[in-house]
Amino acid sequence: MPELLKAPVTPAQQARDALLGALVGLARATTNEPKTDDTDEVLNAGLRLAAQPDAPEERLQRMLAIVQTEKHRVAPGCATCAMPCGNTNDYDFVRLWAAPESIRTLKLQMLSAAFALAQKRPQGQAQAAVYQLLFTLAEDWDEELLTPGVQLCLIHISEPTSFLSSSFSVFSWKKKICAISLSSSALKKNI
Repeated sequence: MPELLKAPVTPAQQARDALLGALVGLARATTNEPKTDDTDEVLNAGLRLAAQPDAPEERLQRMLAIVQTEKHRVAPGCATCAMPCGNTNDYDFVRLWAAPESIRTLKLQMLSAAFALAQKRPQGQAQAAVYQLLFTLAEDWDEELLTPGVQLCLIHISEPTSFLSSSFSVFSWKKKICAISLSSSALKKNI
């Protein structure tokens, strides 16, 4: 796992966490709103920059502004919503650094996979996998729910593009099953 994936100490590391949190917010914004023609490139460029261990704070801050602008283009009503739902909020990486080690490790593996995919300038299902990985970072899932996603994201990095469609379908299916499982658990608690 890259050395840069550790709790921030320097201003540049804090800027990297803010950028990554905004990228998660952008990815989550696309679940209910259509992407613009620029969204994929902004997302991937942000990930490529965040993956550079020596990225200067100024560049990280400029990219953060670009990502936030793009998020407002994707979901323009969210910035002024009178009753915000939080679905497009930037992810606070303090949550990641404070998570139990097993969860933190799995999520850092997912983030590393997103970095690797962004380096390849993904398209189609591979690009969709980047969005899924970032979306999942903000979820409060346990190891059982995160592990299949980590395993499948590693497949996306290593397998030829012709196999991406089937593995992404499995990941999407497992995510739906997890969502159904979480919903039924919540219902049982309320009954």
